[in-house]
Amino acid sequence: MNIVLVDEHLLLADALRNLLKLIPEVNEVDAYTDGKHFLTEKSAAPPDILVIDLMLNGLSGIELLDICRSSFPKEMKVIVLSTVTDVQTIKHTIRRGANSFLSKSTLFEELKESIFQVRAGKQYIGNAIRDSLINSVFTEEDVVMHLSPREKEVLQKVCGGHTIKEIAYELKLSAHTVQYYHRSVMDKFKVRRTTDLIVYAMQHGLYIPEAR
Repeated sequence: MNIVLVDEHLLLADALRNLLKLIPEVNEVDAYTDGKHFLTEKSAAPPDILVIDLMLNGLSGIELLDICRSSFPKEMKVIVLSTVTDVQTIKHTIRRGANSFLSKSTLFEELKESIFQVRAGKQYIGNAIRDSLINSVFTEEDVVMHLSPREKEVLQKVCGGHTIKEIAYELKLSAHTVQYYHRSVMDKFKVRRTTDLIVYAMQHGLYIPEAR
């Protein structure tokens, strides 16, 4: 199989390339420090496995993932290898088409395992972040279960930057009613400020901002 690494840290990319070349099943490994350079050179012949970091100069990892999923064959597997491992980012990345997510603190053997898993058509979440992701699922279900449909609507719009008046207009409710739902959600989340409400929602995967 052919593998491509996209990581702005050249030393890390070179080290990984040398290690990956030692795997008998790997035919070719290329490394790029820039997503646009990768797209220019590999659009006509995409790799079997693409390993990317999220923190890239210029074109971000998420933007690169979006382009790959819209322009490249779905058979190309994408593994995210990143220092950014909060639950919201992991969920957001998986939903946008990543086949695997690993922390950069992982051992090479786990990266190797991830490659073989996604090659076989499976998804893989790194051991270092799996527990926090599982815990967040239970937390999210517990919180969402206690929110009414209206409270969920108001939460999404508050997190999206809408004012109480704007939400009232869009939902055809009075500002007083929207304020009630807003306060009710804050009480359930046990926060006192709207900024804390937004942070809580994002940390628990209850709100994911759209990529711009």
